[in-house]
Amino acid sequence: MSASGFFKMQKLKGSGKVLAASRHNKRLIQAEQGADSHIDAARICLNLSLHGPDSPEAVARLAKDRMAAAGVRPQKKNAVLALEQVFSLPANTDIDLKAYFNDCVQWVARNFGGLDNVLSADVHLDESAPHLHVLILPLIDGRMNGSDLFGNRQRLQFLQNDFHAAVAGRYGLAKAPARLQGQAKAKTVETVIKQIQATNDTALTSALWPLIRDWIVRDPVACAQALGLEVTRTADKPLRSMAQIFTSKGIATTEGYRTGCGASFA
Repeated sequence: MSASGFFKMQKLKGSGKVLAASRHNKRLIQAEQGADSHIDAARICLNLSLHGPDSPEAVARLAKDRMAAAGVRPQKKNAVLALEQVFSLPANTDIDLKAYFNDCVQWVARNFGGLDNVLSADVHLDESAPHLHVLILPLIDGRMNGSDLFGNRQRLQFLQNDFHAAVAGRYGLAKAPARLQGQAKAKTVETVIKQIQATNDTALTSALWPLIRDWIVRDPVACAQALGLEVTRTADKPLRSMAQIFTSKGIATTEGYRTGCGASFA
């Protein structure tokens, strides 16, 4: 199976979330750069800013200034103040990263209200898989429209199809497969865990490991693609249960882990 190009999207709700997300994207959270981090501090200098201000404070201020200029009233506590998309590529890809991720930014602009709505676009090359974080201001026709822009399952499917046609497919990347179920999902989880054991990544000794582990179980396709692994659609032999997978030697608990997973949605 050829490598896939894909993205994930989440809502940012509440005051301070844009600033916090931008601080992560600009690599200004020192606690994330420790010895147990999946971020290689020596490679942070390779990261790229493709669009938007250089500082997290300026990114947050830009969002507020554009809302004020549009006459947007103060938002409710749980209002969607931004969307964040992460576009990932397989590790060790030979694709022109800057060209690919610039095309991702232009695709976001076409589908989310224009380039003025792109608050920032930061490429991370300091983890196992290259990826791009894009912060989007959901300002449409003078109104904050985060929930509608995020949409439902049908809109997400449309966006994934359109992204493949407009960007990923042009770079020779396969269409991201649908979420797996049953044995196929369990097999992919097991494949990811085996890769974790083989690569000696530091994430398993990190306090973040339980979150990474849960993400692997929820969406093993994304993790497998981030690691450049084959996504298994069918299982041809008896599989271990999730409990067996996570209680096998070396990965049983959050203590004493020997290896880790370089998750792409950092």
